[in-house]
Amino acid sequence: MAPHGDRKKEKGPDRPGKPELRANRKEFKKYHKEEVEKGDGIEEQEQQQQPAPHSAALFNAADDGDFPRGGRSLLSRDEMAEARTEAEAEFEKEERRGKKKRNANVSLGMDGDDDLGTLFGGATTGKLPRFANRITLKNISPNMKLWGVVIEVNQKDIIVSLPGGMRGFVRTEEVSDIALHGNSKDNEGSLCAEVVHVGQLVPCMVLRVDDDKKEGKVNKRVWLSLRLSRMYKGLSLDAIQDGMVLTAQVKSVEDHGYILYFGVSTFSGFMPKADKETVKTESGQLIQCVVKAIDKPRSIIHLSSDEDLISKSIIKDLKGLSIDHLIPGMMMCARVHSVLENGIMLSFLTYFTGTADIFNLSNSFPSGNWKDDYSKNKKVNARILFVDPSTRAVGLTLNQHLLRLNVPPINVKVGEIYDKSRVLRMDKRAGLFLEIPSPTPSPGFVSIHDVSDKDVKNVEKKFREGSLTRVRVLGVRHLEGVALGTLKDSAFEGSVFTHADVKPGMVVRAKVVTVEPFGAIVQFSSGVKALCPLPHMSELDNVVKPPKKFKVGAELLFRVLGCKSKRITVTYKKSLVKSKLEVLASYADAKIGLVTHGWITKIEKHGCFVRFYNGVQGFVSRSEIGLEPGTEAESVYHVGQVVKCRIVSVIPTSRKLNVSFATSSTRVIQADTAKVGTIVSGVVERLTPAAVVVSVNGFSKGSILNEQLADYHGQVAQLKNLLRPGHEFNQLLVLDAEGQNLILSAKHSLINTANDIPSEISQMQAGAVVHGYICNIIEAGCFVRFLGPLTGFSPKDKAVDRPIEKLSDAFCVGQSVRSHVLNVNSESSRVKLSLQQSMCSSPDCSFIQGYFILDKKIAALKYSGPSTSHDWMKSFAVGSLVKGEVGAVEEYGVILNFKDHLDVVGLIEHHQLGGSTVKVGSSVKGLVVDFSDGVVNLSLKPEIVDSISKEGKKKKRHRAAVLDLELNEEVNAVVEIVKDSYVVLSVPEYNYAIGFAPLMDYNSQLLPHHNYDYGQRITVVVGSIPDSDPSGRLILLLKASAQDSGLPSSKRAKKKSDHKVGSLVEAEIIDIKPLELILKFGANLHGRVHITEVLEEHCCENPFSNVRIGQKVQARIVAEHSGKSGRNLKWELSVKPSVLKGSEELSAPQAELDHYVNGIVRAYVVKVDKEWVWLTVSRDVMAHLFILDSSVEPSELKGFQQRYSVGQAVKGHVIGVNREKRLLRLKALDNQCMLENVKEQSVSSIAEHTREGDIIGGCIQRILPGVGGIVIKIGPHLHGRVHYTEIVDSWVPEPLSEFHEGQFVKCKVLAVSRPSEGSVRVDLSLRSSIMCANRNHSRLVDDSATCTPRFEKIDDLCPGTEVKGYVKNVNAKGCFVMLSRMVEARIILSNLSDEYVENPQKDFSVGMLVHGRVLSAEPISGKVEVSLRKSTGSKSQKSCDISYSDLHVGGIIDGQVKRVESYGLFVTIQSSELVGLCHISELSDEPVLDINSCFKAGDMVKAKILKIDVERHRVSLGMKKSYFDSDLADGINDNENDDERVPTDISHGPEMSGNLNRSLVLPGPEPRASVPPLQVSLDEYEGSDQESDQKGHATANGTESNVKKGDKRLKEKTRKRKQREIEISALEDRALQKDKPQTPDEFEKLVRSSPNSSFVWINYMAFLLDLADVEKARSVAERALRTINIREEEEKLNVWVAYFNLENEYGSPREDAVKKIFQRALQYCDPKKVHLALLGMYERTEQHELADELFDRMTKKFKTSCKIWLRRIQFSLTQHKDVEYIKSVVNRALLSLPQSKRIKFLSQTAILEFKCGVPEEGRSRFELILREYPKRTDLWSVYLDQEIRFGDTEIIRALFDRVTCLSLPPKKMKFLFKKYLRYEKSQGDEERIEHVKQKALEYVEILKA
Repeated sequence: MAPHGDRKKEKGPDRPGKPELRANRKEFKKYHKEEVEKGDGIEEQEQQQQPAPHSAALFNAADDGDFPRGGRSLLSRDEMAEARTEAEAEFEKEERRGKKKRNANVSLGMDGDDDLGTLFGGATTGKLPRFANRITLKNISPNMKLWGVVIEVNQKDIIVSLPGGMRGFVRTEEVSDIALHGNSKDNEGSLCAEVVHVGQLVPCMVLRVDDDKKEGKVNKRVWLSLRLSRMYKGLSLDAIQDGMVLTAQVKSVEDHGYILYFGVSTFSGFMPKADKETVKTESGQLIQCVVKAIDKPRSIIHLSSDEDLISKSIIKDLKGLSIDHLIPGMMMCARVHSVLENGIMLSFLTYFTGTADIFNLSNSFPSGNWKDDYSKNKKVNARILFVDPSTRAVGLTLNQHLLRLNVPPINVKVGEIYDKSRVLRMDKRAGLFLEIPSPTPSPGFVSIHDVSDKDVKNVEKKFREGSLTRVRVLGVRHLEGVALGTLKDSAFEGSVFTHADVKPGMVVRAKVVTVEPFGAIVQFSSGVKALCPLPHMSELDNVVKPPKKFKVGAELLFRVLGCKSKRITVTYKKSLVKSKLEVLASYADAKIGLVTHGWITKIEKHGCFVRFYNGVQGFVSRSEIGLEPGTEAESVYHVGQVVKCRIVSVIPTSRKLNVSFATSSTRVIQADTAKVGTIVSGVVERLTPAAVVVSVNGFSKGSILNEQLADYHGQVAQLKNLLRPGHEFNQLLVLDAEGQNLILSAKHSLINTANDIPSEISQMQAGAVVHGYICNIIEAGCFVRFLGPLTGFSPKDKAVDRPIEKLSDAFCVGQSVRSHVLNVNSESSRVKLSLQQSMCSSPDCSFIQGYFILDKKIAALKYSGPSTSHDWMKSFAVGSLVKGEVGAVEEYGVILNFKDHLDVVGLIEHHQLGGSTVKVGSSVKGLVVDFSDGVVNLSLKPEIVDSISKEGKKKKRHRAAVLDLELNEEVNAVVEIVKDSYVVLSVPEYNYAIGFAPLMDYNSQLLPHHNYDYGQRITVVVGSIPDSDPSGRLILLLKASAQDSGLPSSKRAKKKSDHKVGSLVEAEIIDIKPLELILKFGANLHGRVHITEVLEEHCCENPFSNVRIGQKVQARIVAEHSGKSGRNLKWELSVKPSVLKGSEELSAPQAELDHYVNGIVRAYVVKVDKEWVWLTVSRDVMAHLFILDSSVEPSELKGFQQRYSVGQAVKGHVIGVNREKRLLRLKALDNQCMLENVKEQSVSSIAEHTREGDIIGGCIQRILPGVGGIVIKIGPHLHGRVHYTEIVDSWVPEPLSEFHEGQFVKCKVLAVSRPSEGSVRVDLSLRSSIMCANRNHSRLVDDSATCTPRFEKIDDLCPGTEVKGYVKNVNAKGCFVMLSRMVEARIILSNLSDEYVENPQKDFSVGMLVHGRVLSAEPISGKVEVSLRKSTGSKSQKSCDISYSDLHVGGIIDGQVKRVESYGLFVTIQSSELVGLCHISELSDEPVLDINSCFKAGDMVKAKILKIDVERHRVSLGMKKSYFDSDLADGINDNENDDERVPTDISHGPEMSGNLNRSLVLPGPEPRASVPPLQVSLDEYEGSDQESDQKGHATANGTESNVKKGDKRLKEKTRKRKQREIEISALEDRALQKDKPQTPDEFEKLVRSSPNSSFVWINYMAFLLDLADVEKARSVAERALRTINIREEEEKLNVWVAYFNLENEYGSPREDAVKKIFQRALQYCDPKKVHLALLGMYERTEQHELADELFDRMTKKFKTSCKIWLRRIQFSLTQHKDVEYIKSVVNRALLSLPQSKRIKFLSQTAILEFKCGVPEEGRSRFELILREYPKRTDLWSVYLDQEIRFGDTEIIRALFDRVTCLSLPPKKMKFLFKKYLRYEKSQGDEERIEHVKQKALEYVEILKA
């Protein structure tokens, strides 16, 4: 029968409507006959062939009123005959086609799998199918609905077992439609586990089937979706019927039940909580439930989770049911239509047919006569297994376990062998059906392909029914409960069959399946797969590509490294595979002394990490590695190398393992080793590139690192080049010991102070200055090492006196330093140091002395040859006369040669010739002024040469001998020669004695020093005289250095001036400046008088008002002038009367400020800028005044700059003290400031000394939209907020109309708080009335009519109070009104107006001023109810309203429960609007177990008044039974309904309150004291308030009929409001539990508490994008960028990146939107980081053209960045750019990059070309580099590694032959030969190995020769 879409092909052009009608009539005829004449086989066959089109036709017919439902057919006889003829012709044609196919299959030897895999839907063929439908990988298609069972839940996916044993995978994003808590990063792994659990039956839909072809095999993976929006797409409320079983997702958990979600928005479900829940139901879970009732008006389905009811629920036939409504898992009644070869065909729901294969029959053990159990028309129950909408095929199951919604049990284990398995049935097409004898017999199945390894003929004879056989379980069909097995002999061999059989350390043989860049996938004989990582595919170092042995199909021997979560890793390293040592696979197996194999994973300076089997890891300290002294671990070992280890110690609980490379333990006699801190001698044994190896005391070994050879870093290389084996160091300091190796130092500073250098933290004392050396430099500071492991840290700000960008520019690793101990923390073992030169300068000449001593030693080593005389040092001693011959005259000086000392060169600089003229070849005689580095500096100046020639003569008076010099004496000197580290000076006063002054100190070696010129005269201090100095030189110290070191000045310097601090002088005023007086006194001496040194502090007049130029005054010197204003202003003077009267001995100026916070000071204006006034308080103390601290009047703030002038006196109180900068912050004192608020307060007071009640000035920063209020700037970094009700005094419609941004205002501080750490919230008010609360009110007008008071507390409100307020927000149910900044009220829809309000949003806009009266106020819960209605109720109600005056303590009242809280009941007193509280302790004489189960809102109760608080409007009630015993005994309560109102005994739990009202009510919200105003939804207030009011009114009227009507109305409203109340309860529960935000309001709370967290802002944006609110997400991003502190640059950058991604996804146009955001981000963040972030987004989203454009801009903007150029090279290579383009980029980079980065760039580029480009280009680039730097072994090593990775053996060997022929140091050659040898060993060529060894021997022979 043709479907609807094929009707156009039929005949009848003259009757266009006939063919369509005829087709429908045919279908109806067949359906009718099939129903009436069930015996007609042909009609049944037609019905079975096309059931689905029939049902569709019926549905269409049912909708058409003209189509007949019964009676005779409308077809004529001719039409019926024509239709029958067409149908029979089609049947015959299809049958002939089917025979041909079957014959072809038989002739080709096919086993019928294709027929078995064909899906039959009854609408595509004209005959009955032979086989039942079954799902395979060949016919599974997208949109197919399947039933499955969850077998595995992982972090990122779910694995589902599908019909037929297939597996499907569900990604995380396809698990749920609802955003769950698992979306957060903190709980990412639990998202899948929140929705489903292992063993759960779930319906799912096929999304796609991946088809990956690898090595000729097709591997398919089925991707599924569990999202109900896909499963129930198009489902409407009309299609749901009672008793239908649905799968739903729990949207929220409420107090009374669960809100359920079905994937559609048109309806939702509610499932009440069961009395006894066996399994806890959480939000987000997928559950099955049965429909109990349908509430169509509210679109709510009521469901039940009763398991028994669900398992027995059967779907009924329903009009309009289509195949889209069939969901897997549904159960229906069906009848057997026919029996097929491998199953049965069933018809169900009138129109549908489906099949059940033999695995899904009711009997799990099918025998040979299984067909007898299914007679035709037999009724059975079946569940839908799968539905294919495309073919309309339906699969069913009759499995008894699945019918009961239970997963069939699996009683067998995969991999186990079962010997006595009984054959139940043999199907030659399919296989064997077995009964496996597990503890409970289990059904099994063996495919025909798994019966034998060979082709077996006559299988049915070999395996007869009832025979026993041996089977091994391969897997399990979880959904059918069938075990899959094999009978192959090969399956019973081998040690590994499943993952459980794999043990770490076992040796297995496996076949290579695939080879990838990251490693190889290998497969064991049983089919289990494992990964051999790339590093474990070879023994070689840096394996970059798989070896040639790893070819697909190759069988190799491996050893298992580990097996975790079915992920097996193996190794092919031969040393591990062939290892005979014990395997270490757990920390518990680690025993001390155990020797085993491991492999190195990481190498550090302090040791290396070694990995063992199954993830066990150990650490080898440097002392246990066994390194030779002076060698590093990287040069001996490499990552991935297999090593033999010995366990030294183990702590299994903490998973700590220490191992050693020394397999045998050797004890070291501690007595023979030198101790740390001792002085030893040593003999050089050998030299390494990094150290000098010495023999200590003849038996120990030690190493002197290069940086430990000298204090001055410039002498290290000189000494190292001269050292030879056999040289003896007389003194070496033991710094540390690494095993048997000693770490030594030859530094002069450390050796001389060895006794003072600490080795333990207990020896460190704060304030001490100790010697040490830099051991590490980081960005934050320097680490200084002392003896042993003792280390201190110097922060960056304490390392140098002046700020420096990089500490590496000021210090180097190994540098000798003097460190000042700032703090010692013994508990944390931390020492804080200072390296500032001002605190750590040398007090003596030790640095320069050590320099000259070592320089002398270097000279001795350099000229210690056999031909060199030892007298040369005396001959060239400083101060001696020597004769030489002029060898040359150069630009820099005259070169001299000495006959007796040919290897010594003399130099006379031109300025040392003294006017003499010399010629080449002439002889000259000069005085030696310096000898350094083989160069003798001489001077021919007559005054210097003559000083020696007059030695024998009598000394003159004006000249003194050098011996007359005294230590610390200050003398004048002349610069003769300037060297790198010192200057040569001559002292004219002392016979032109030659001295030497250092230019640097220990800590300032790399810092810039002062430059001196020849002939410059300077003042120096004698530091050491030649007789006492070890270097034999006169050491002079520059005066600055002498002052830093605290050296006293000389006696002569003290006598130069008669004036000193404290002297009283007569002076003349020569100039008057705004802030100082210039005075002249003495012998042309000048000084100044600061403005604060003229009058006493209490004087208020102008200090300079009574002085004039030329006036004579008496002044006292108070200090030496330290400023730079003038060269002659040497003294600071004072003319204060108190100072003039004082003594001459003035005390030293105080180091600490004596000013305190809130102290009153007088200061003078120095400078006025836009927002600050800078003032001077004294000579060395400054202050500043912020604009808003200068006044509170707006008019004065507006003219801020005009109010102050330089020199003006300002009086203020101190509000801040910065003692380091000696800076005060002031607040002006004037008549506007509240002086009474100036109280004593600590410096740590909040909000910059802004306190509650202060009247302050401010500037409007921003006017917030709506009713947000105003943001006012009140400090430099402080803002306050004005509530909308605090803007003006009067209640006006638009309070913001008179204000604008930038306006100065006067405001009052209402409250100051800290909502979170680091933030301050200041609430302000602009109302003038409260600012004048403490002032005189005489000048105020009477504006009581407009100044309505604000109610700051709910206690101030009582029912009937008239209030005004502004509308805050409006919705369809009412609005919220702001009465004040602390109180908000709700107005429900019925109270908005006396008239009907159709659209509240239109009539009541946000910000509208309203006037109403209070209906109720609850201080505890914070609820206020207001009405805007002018009418107040009925007359009867007015007449009998009760007030507080009508109540008395002890009275008995009737009331109605308004709301139930955890702490008690709120009861509305009958005939009033008063509400009382009955505490939970007053409910019963016994403890109350569950208050919610005993009382519900609306219950009528009786209570006793215990307490009345009229002021606070509170009534306390009691409901204990004992309160009413006397009244009950007297028979007072005669009303028949009193039993309901008398309090019952509720102490025994819920069963005592069964007759109470069970209507749903809202749990109370949090008290308003704990949440900001209006943070609760409007609906939170609804429900119980209205109910209680209505009931109270009905009771007050006194009629029973009204009460009954009220009860009905209450129940009806409760039922309608039930769903919404549950949602509100969920919101409140989440707020109480502090869960992840689920609404925008909750996110707003979170961002207010963490305003600087980009994580919170980005999650907020993502939440809004999930809601498809893109514009709101953009606004949140903008808010985040404005809110996050400017100092949090990284947090801002994160938001910018998220903004990029948002615009890239949703921008229109996308490119322009992203570029706009990018340009904005560049203004606020680091441009380079922003560019890289945008580049990363382009690359991630594959926008290659935009990325290329961005690269062009980046390489221009950051052309000196090596990282940018390398990123461009990598990008170009991945985009497969041509070679010429890559070369052009490289050339551009070389032109742009600095010289220091070019080698790095070229080498990295070559590596990139090897990896992702053309290797020939990388090879040529390496050749180019090595041509320029042929001795760079690091480049050779990298080049070799790349070639080895590439694998061309000939090129590799040729390269090795080249590099081993180079002339390099032995150490480097040894490294290269070892690398060559390792490579040849990996190749396994013995001849080549011998070749390398022979070549190495030849090199050694050449070296010896």
